Amino acid sequence: METTTSRGGLSGRMESVTPLLTALAAVATLFSIAAAQILLSMALLSLLLSRHAIEFPARLRFPLLAFIGWTLLSLAFSTAPVAGLPQVRKLFVFFILLVVYNAYRHRQQLWHASQAMVLAGTLAALYGLGQFVYRYMSLQRQGLPFYENYVVQNQITGFMGHWMTFSGELMLVFLLLLASVLFFPWQGRRSLWWWLCLAPIALALLASFTRGVWLGTFAGTTYLLVRFRPRLLWILPAGVLLLYLVAPPWLQERAQSIFDTQADTSNRSRLLMLQTGLEMIAAHPWFGVGPQRVGAEFFRYKPASLPVPRAWYGHLHNNYLQLAAERGIPFLLIWLWLIYQVAHEGFLASRSADTKTRVLGHAAVAATVGLLVAGLFEFNFGDSEVLMLYLFVISIPFAWHRLENHRGPVEPEQHADVEVS
Repeated sequence: METTTSRGGLSGRMESVTPLLTALAAVATLFSIAAAQILLSMALLSLLLSRHAIEFPARLRFPLLAFIGWTLLSLAFSTAPVAGLPQVRKLFVFFILLVVYNAYRHRQQLWHASQAMVLAGTLAALYGLGQFVYRYMSLQRQGLPFYENYVVQNQITGFMGHWMTFSGELMLVFLLLLASVLFFPWQGRRSLWWWLCLAPIALALLASFTRGVWLGTFAGTTYLLVRFRPRLLWILPAGVLLLYLVAPPWLQERAQSIFDTQADTSNRSRLLMLQTGLEMIAAHPWFGVGPQRVGAEFFRYKPASLPVPRAWYGHLHNNYLQLAAERGIPFLLIWLWLIYQVAHEGFLASRSADTKTRVLGHAAVAATVGLLVAGLFEFNFGDSEVLMLYLFVISIPFAWHRLENHRGPVEPEQHADVEVS
């Protein structure tokens, strides 16, 4: 049974408010990154004022220190260090790991925070679907072809400024919710409620037209289904095929464009980014061209013989390529080390006898798989909103494990458990 020692005065009040501020900071990432970072600052200040001993996940300590250290080294070796300072400031979002790990005194608080994230994601998805209906009807009234005028110009963004940010966040919420649906034995109306939340999020993901996120969501879903019932894995390809057959022509066209490397300028530009990024890495294998310098240096390293499709070349639209080109091959290896430690902790949690621990562990691994696959087509690790939401999801198993160690054994479940293959 979990117990806490209540404390009076300012530290006691801060102790009680920090979990709420932390949850609000995470939820706010779906609506406003400015609000999310303000709330994160407040949560961090509240944590410090609570005067609790601050700990950090041992498994992440060294890879994260190496991550920060090599970023600073890359900045020092850059030809324009001042230009890279925004990437140093962006390290602030990593404080979500520290706050989540230390803020909560009960595992139930962590569980409620994760479910609040699902509700916020559902609201954001519904808003995005409203945008889609409005834009579809507007194009119809103007007599304009939908596909050509929707892609790149009118894709839904929810409360975010870009469809890739919106869809990247929805992918993480979808995988968190799917883990809850599959591995937690919901009963009665509550089970129906979570299934109803799953539907608008899935529809908004489709309506976002973000193909890389589609593939990331598919990969994360595949992981969850393999861990839940491997024999049901056939449902995924069958479901994708059925969805394609019943989809409207414009959705079918978007799916087909994934494989189009001739007419699709987005795909062609990514091939150019790949070759240019490799040139950058070959020229600067140790420290890269410097934080925030890929866009500025792009045309210096672009192969002269290659045409330039219409696209945005501020970064390389690929986590692995971007990090290696920007900060060097050692930095990419450090990042993969960090990701491995995150996935390892989630995998350990997913094998727990406790149902909620399993759910949160599976969600962390699925979110990581989704981020890695979608990151082949977009620099989602550099998107502050997506990164902050991801760090929240993956930090929960670490905090859960800490509370289990500090507070004693997990309370017995009051329901029949789910068989896990």
